[in-house]
Amino acid sequence: MATRSGVPNTPPNGPPPSKIQTAPNLVGFDPKLVVPSQTIYFQRNDLIEFFVISNLANGTVRVNYRWLTPEGEIKEGELDAVIGAGSFLFTVPLYEGWLLSFAARVVTAFPAGSWCFLQAMVVRPFANLAQVNPQAMIWQGYLGNLTVNGFPGTPSKEITDGPGVVRSIAGAAPAAGAQILETVPANRSWTLLMLRAQLVTSAAVANRFPSFKITDGANILFTIGTNVAQVAATSSFYHIAPGNQFYNDTQGNFLIPFPSLTQIKAGFRIQTVTPGMDPADQWSLPQYLVLEWGMWDA
Repeated sequence: MATRSGVPNTPPNGPPPSKIQTAPNLVGFDPKLVVPSQTIYFQRNDLIEFFVISNLANGTVRVNYRWLTPEGEIKEGELDAVIGAGSFLFTVPLYEGWLLSFAARVVTAFPAGSWCFLQAMVVRPFANLAQVNPQAMIWQGYLGNLTVNGFPGTPSKEITDGPGVVRSIAGAAPAAGAQILETVPANRSWTLLMLRAQLVTSAAVANRFPSFKITDGANILFTIGTNVAQVAATSSFYHIAPGNQFYNDTQGNFLIPFPSLTQIKAGFRIQTVTPGMDPADQWSLPQYLVLEWGMWDA
């Protein structure tokens, strides 16, 4: 093991070093006289931190950045950050100088209904180096499919800004005799556009009166059901459409109204309650169409 003045060198920890590309400038100038227009100056104990929130199951965010050293040299770096569904932090040391720009994009598969929100901050490590102390917010915004965003660029956006992402979500089918129970995942905010599910009843003679409710995980916020019974040995589809009126086409389709707009966040639940349900009855094929955002208070 290599030593320094008789003391063993400890191996580096943390993420792998960024890829650095640099070349001498052909134009010489004194940085004291030519200060960049954006005054984001990094001291030696400052880091640039990238905070990512996303619903991507497995992806990579690439950030390319440029900074000006006190000697008047422009340096370039590249960081590949592997992310999943949730939130992630990555830090990069610039040593000292002015941050000139950075560009961020998702470089892996970006399925329909995906979103990725990025924040960039100036931070300083605490004494134990395990945490950082934010000093300033530089930029925040969404990274879309096949597009690039970054600093300097478009105005900063909050995580709930914009029209949201349209997602078609196949819900989990419950066991026979059980109810539908769908929970909004962490770091998500939904506006429910449509919901469709099928109930197939057994041959046991009884009238079933399905209803649908929204809860915050503990308290019931809204409940509505049908006053038309579904009898034994039948198959019916129940369609939830916010803002519509109740309708039964007598062909096995029921339209159930929800409030318009139905906005729910992480931990809220959509579930069924079916009086008269037989243990052999089966709910299946729950399908949701939602507008989805990341959520800061999840």
